[in-house]
Amino acid sequence: MKKYFILFSLFALGCAGIRLDRPFRPGGDDWLMYGGDKSRVNRTGEEIAPPLEQLWEYNALAGIASSPLVRDSVMLVTTLHGEVQAVNVNNGKRLGYVVLESSIAGTPAWDGANVYVPIASGTESLVCLGLNKAERRWSVSIGSIESSPLVVGDHLYVTTLDGVLYALNKMDGEELWKFETAPKGRRKPIRSSPASDGEVIVFGSDDGTLYAVNLKDGSLRWKYETSASIFATPVIKGGRAFVGSQDGGFSCVDVATGSLMWKYETGSRIYGSASANNDLVFIGSADGTLHALLAESGTIAWTFRARSVINSAPLVAGTYLYVGSLDRTLYALSAASGEELWRLPFEGRIKVSPVLWGNTLLVTYEDKFVSAFRHSRD
Repeated sequence: MKKYFILFSLFALGCAGIRLDRPFRPGGDDWLMYGGDKSRVNRTGEEIAPPLEQLWEYNALAGIASSPLVRDSVMLVTTLHGEVQAVNVNNGKRLGYVVLESSIAGTPAWDGANVYVPIASGTESLVCLGLNKAERRWSVSIGSIESSPLVVGDHLYVTTLDGVLYALNKMDGEELWKFETAPKGRRKPIRSSPASDGEVIVFGSDDGTLYAVNLKDGSLRWKYETSASIFATPVIKGGRAFVGSQDGGFSCVDVATGSLMWKYETGSRIYGSASANNDLVFIGSADGTLHALLAESGTIAWTFRARSVINSAPLVAGTYLYVGSLDRTLYALSAASGEELWRLPFEGRIKVSPVLWGNTLLVTYEDKFVSAFRHSRD
């Protein structure tokens, strides 16, 4: 049994707040940003075998559009009402919450005692919350954000609906550089979150282009053009970037050069991000098909068909794959073969990727619930 050294207390900040009185103890299973890490690979080294049993259900009292974050038994949930809520993962009890100016559509990034929260509309764009002193450390106004911030070293990277990628100092929000995809008035929105291999920042745009810029100075390294908008966040693995577009194409691009390695046609729109293990990359499409492809060649390994749209990234958990669908079902599959091992119906559609922390699987479903599951020993 893990021992936890966290104490949250409520304090006066409007009507509520979150305060961390002791430092978090970092763990290898922490889920601190969208996709799990800077490569956005949606994979964890932990494994949870089906069947699962429910531990608790948490009602956020408002719609949830982003993945939860988890660290040292504390889960952070954000809502479309602008709330950041802290929940005890062990029992599903709320520890506190903070209300921000407007809705939160992207997944925050959690770094140390700071949480960087993107704002979808309003005068503020990005807010840094300091959990150890229960304070707003800084905020910036750089345009509406529906994507998820990325932390690499001392810097914070975020894309905006104004078609700009910003690099900020994570300590004070100071702008270090920005990359504009086109002149003002001609830029398309960026809904794709940035990913990185530690040298470049890669992201897609509604203009149908996948961009790679130098992490240090924001200079363009390369760009790869598809024939339709890219809403999905790229996944970076093994020197390659994997991303889907609205025309159903799923591309594998060399991160160093921007050269196309291979392209696979799903035949249906791609809204969500991919996930990957050592050999395979997994991508869902609007027709309900989950495609497993050989990362090296793009050859089909297997396909699985749900009953409705898959618009969130599957979670790779060891030898298992967990994927939700708008058919209100969570599926557990063999990552190697695609065999359905187990399924669980929900009352609402599943539009957010599941997250695994330790032996607890967290599933978000419409429109305001998060449920926790563990392996059933029955």
